[in-house]
Amino acid sequence: MLLTANRSIAGVITLYDGSSNVTPDQYNSPSPWLSFTTFRYNGSTFTPFAPVGTQSATGGVTTLDSTTSNNDSIYAGYSNYKVSSFSPVGISKVNPAFPTLDRNAGYTLSFTMKINTEADTSDATHPRAGFSVLVLSSDKQGIEIGFRSSEIFSQANAAFDTIGEQVTGVSSLLSSLNTYDLNVSGNSYTLTNGTTTLLNGLLRDYTAATGINGLASLVYNTPNYIFLGDNTTSARASVDIQSINLTTVPYEFSPTAGILALVAGGAVNHLLKKKKS
Repeated sequence: MLLTANRSIAGVITLYDGSSNVTPDQYNSPSPWLSFTTFRYNGSTFTPFAPVGTQSATGGVTTLDSTTSNNDSIYAGYSNYKVSSFSPVGISKVNPAFPTLDRNAGYTLSFTMKINTEADTSDATHPRAGFSVLVLSSDKQGIEIGFRSSEIFSQANAAFDTIGEQVTGVSSLLSSLNTYDLNVSGNSYTLTNGTTTLLNGLLRDYTAATGINGLASLVYNTPNYIFLGDNTTSARASVDIQSINLTTVPYEFSPTAGILALVAGGAVNHLLKKKKS
C-alpha cells in the first residue's frame, strides 16, 4: 500500500500519427509537440539556406529527407525543442506541456519508421548514421542511437568517436515499417522491436559534447529532450515516419499519503485479528 499510495497511471502522448496526413510539426496544431528544423552547416556558420532537408506527408507517413544533392552537411529532424535563434544560437520548448522524462520512474519513446536510403562516411573512430534518435532525461542522462541501412548502434560517449552497443545484419528490419520502443529505466536503456531486444546498456552523459557553433553543447545539456532525424554532417538519409509516441510513468511519493496508508493498513490488520479471536 505504501508503494502504490500515490503512483500515477502511465500516460501516453501521441506526438505524431501519420494517419492525420500532416507532418509531425503540424500534428496536434495549434499546439504541436514537435518542431521541424533543417539547416546546412558549412563548417563555420549554419543558416537555413538551400539545399536543406525536406519533409512531406502522404500515404500515412512523413518522409524526412536529408539527401538533397547528396549533401552530408544538411541537418534535418524533429524535436520537442525548436531553434529560436541562430546568432547567438538558442532553443526553446515547442509545447510547455511536454512531460518530465524521469528515468527513475521510467519512460518509453516509441516510433514506427523505415529507412528508404542511407549513406554515411563513418569509420571506426567516427561512427555516424543518417537517422538518429536521442533522448535525454530530466538529469541529462540519456542515449543516442544511430540507424544505418543494415545496423543499429549507440553512441558510447560525448566525443562520438566510439560505437557502444550494436546490432548488425538488420537491413530487412530497417527497410520496412517497424515499431521500435526505446525504454529508459533507472540507469539503463533497452531498444526493442516487438519481443526482440535489439540493444540494451547503460545511459550516457553527453554534456561534454561540442561543435556546430555551440548548438551541440546546448542540445546535450538540455533536460527532457528528444530528437529524431539527421544530426550529423557525415551522413544522410531518407526515412518514412508513421508514428511517434511517448509513455511516461510519473512517480511522486507523498509522505502524508504513505503514513495514512500505514495507519489504515494497521487498523485493518487489528480489526481482522480482533474478529479472528
